[in-house]
Amino acid sequence: MQFLNLEAKILEILKYLNIKNFRLAKEYNEMPVDIAFVEGTPTTREEVLKLLTIRKESKILVALGTCAVTGGVPGLVNMMAKKEAMEVYDGFPPDVPIDPKPLEYYVNVDYNIYGCTFSKDELIELITSLIIGKEYRDKEYSVCVECSLRENNCLLDDGHLCLGPITRGGCKALCPNNGKMCLGCRGPYEDANIKGHIKILQDMGFTKDEIIESLSLFSYEKFKEVISWLKEE
Repeated sequence: MQFLNLEAKILEILKYLNIKNFRLAKEYNEMPVDIAFVEGTPTTREEVLKLLTIRKESKILVALGTCAVTGGVPGLVNMMAKKEAMEVYDGFPPDVPIDPKPLEYYVNVDYNIYGCTFSKDELIELITSLIIGKEYRDKEYSVCVECSLRENNCLLDDGHLCLGPITRGGCKALCPNNGKMCLGCRGPYEDANIKGHIKILQDMGFTKDEIIESLSLFSYEKFKEVISWLKEE
């Protein structure tokens, strides 16, 4: 739906790209494709099979949004076994656990578009980069950087359990701009000092359970190891 929300900009994009498969907008859909945008994470055997087929029939695969990139809320739930589905195609590991994972666990992902919902600006930036052959790079800074640029009051200073310091930027600090703490829907960025931030939150008086709940909401799979460390601390 975010593609449709591009409104007039999608008309410019369609000068360079042909949409061959779009179930929400087209009655007849085709494969293979050059670029596949995949939203969500598999929660059934059939969905894993569909993902594997899409990967085989696309040159570039883009994980679109939080559930696709980090596992999202489904990553908290123990779902159906997917080992049999993975064995259908050669070249994919058979030792797959039974809980939902980010797409990158099942298939090779070429690019990620982060967020819930993801940024239309980043989507346009990625599509433009692919069209002109420019390298597209993930944002390598935190939401805190974007908050500072917008001169927002620090929500940590106001006593809120904010994940901005460890969450990948690119959303233009949408939630803090509106006085809401960052919930980490874009997942952690590569250099995030996660344990250091946990210590800060503990010093502020937040309990382990509160911190674990916050970290787990959107990115349990990304934070699983540090959550285990926190439980044992």
